[in-house]
Amino acid sequence: MASVLERLTAELGRSGIVLSEPGEVAAYTSDWTKKFNGEAPCVLRPHDTEEVAMCVRASAKLGLKLVPQGGNTGLVGASVPRGGEVVLSLSRLNKIEEFDAASATVQVGAGVVLEALHEDLAARGHVFPVDLGARGSCQIGGMIATNAGGIKVLRYGHMREQVLGLEVVLADGAVMSSLNKLKKNNTGLDLKHLFVGSEGMLGIITRAVLQARPAPQALQTALLALDTRDRLPDFLILLRDKLRDLSSLEMITRDSIALYKEVEPEARLPFDRPYPACVIVEEETGAGEHERDSFLERLSGILESGLAVDAVVAEGEAQAQGIWRLRDGVTEAISRAGLTHKFDVTVPPAAMPGFLAEMERFGEEAGELCTLLFGHLGDGNIHVNMMQKPGLSDEAFYAKGPALAERVYGHVAELNGSISAEHGIGIAKRAYLHHSRSAEEIEVMRGMKQLLDPDGILNPGVIFESN
Repeated sequence: MASVLERLTAELGRSGIVLSEPGEVAAYTSDWTKKFNGEAPCVLRPHDTEEVAMCVRASAKLGLKLVPQGGNTGLVGASVPRGGEVVLSLSRLNKIEEFDAASATVQVGAGVVLEALHEDLAARGHVFPVDLGARGSCQIGGMIATNAGGIKVLRYGHMREQVLGLEVVLADGAVMSSLNKLKKNNTGLDLKHLFVGSEGMLGIITRAVLQARPAPQALQTALLALDTRDRLPDFLILLRDKLRDLSSLEMITRDSIALYKEVEPEARLPFDRPYPACVIVEEETGAGEHERDSFLERLSGILESGLAVDAVVAEGEAQAQGIWRLRDGVTEAISRAGLTHKFDVTVPPAAMPGFLAEMERFGEEAGELCTLLFGHLGDGNIHVNMMQKPGLSDEAFYAKGPALAERVYGHVAELNGSISAEHGIGIAKRAYLHHSRSAEEIEVMRGMKQLLDPDGILNPGVIFESN
């Protein structure tokens, strides 16, 4: 009997699409967290939408399941095989196809890396307002499929707010193309929203039209220190009042900064003493000394309030990058330090101080875990990281996961929060979906899956235990 590889190659009738060498395939079968791994008979690497559709039709004919994969930077196991599925990589669909200055839109392939899009638009005097720590690896298609957020959600929103048009290959291989550039297009159901955040289980995103923005004339960046976390909600209210053009507002706790220094001993910390929390503030302003002086004056008023007790203000781009390096460095330090149970959640900003304390208590009571916290102050998105301490075996560490997840997500539900702020549900959070979605909502989502993918070809097991 012919192998999967032979049958697929015969069906596709083209060379260069099927990757089968075991060492190369292995690079597509494990995610960033190293907690989610699987096996795939091969990887399909189409070059364009036509070849994506061919791959889907061939897989459907042969009864094969597909896992769409972008940059594979997710944290919930949604982009790696789980039961011998074929991986379909979108990385070759990496063309920035068209920039339309009049509509300030850019049309891109799903495999375009975020950093490449940033660089292309910067040369045109524009920006794409979604930015993530994984900017050098994450791809636009995956960002849309997970409705990625990042550090500028406060001002610009998630990926959903940036998408004007989509091209999607459906489960039967049909191509649904609506590469719309219009802001006003009120012609019935806006079907693109079905696929934003769908994690590849309803269709495979191949191209998109995105909203670009004129680059701000200037960015003002500062790092503010707080001597208590208890007044974070008051601090947020004050910042929104004083800095009306905020684009980013990031909170980092003392222990997270300490780990960064431990992992990067040569790194220079901004303050001479540790504080319970630091907040990165970024505001978009006009150019010139007057705008700069206005920012400094408003910042001075924030310090005079007593809610912030110290500040470092970037004098230029290099110093601004140094401040942001603290935020990105914490993420990298956690990744390098060892195994981590990650809970990416949203709580109402008013509940944040109590939530931070509860997460530290949960980690302490679980035993042999170090809890590190940081996140997006402006929207209540907290990254909860419960790290393996030395002496705790990997097996014992993993064994703590289910009980911790139930406890964390249960508490989030009590606060009317969300169990997933970014990255989606994948397989990591599907057992806890009921904490954020009603039974009626889940049933409607299942119905959409049944309608668009009745044979369960696309990303089986993602979001729902069975689909």
